Amino acid sequence: MGKMSVSLDEQSWSWLEEQAGDAETYVNALIHQDQQRKGAEAELCDMLENARNSGVANRTPQQIMADVQTELKLSGRL
Repeated sequence: MGKMSVSLDEQSWSWLEEQAGDAETYVNALIHQDQQRKGAEAELCDMLENARNSGVANRTPQQIMADVQTELKLSGRL
């Protein structure tokens, strides 16, 4: 495990102690949350890129919804 030293002003340090108690646990949680957020963001970007590359649908939104509902009913998920 790596170590690092971080300098905080007094106001930030007081807030950290009041809110988190254990600074190491808090920082690790922040890093984990950021990793998850960036992973979800990358997944969304991939989905948008795939959607953009899939072309334009010839069906109306209503036709697409009806097809989705039919598919869900046939699969037993609706």
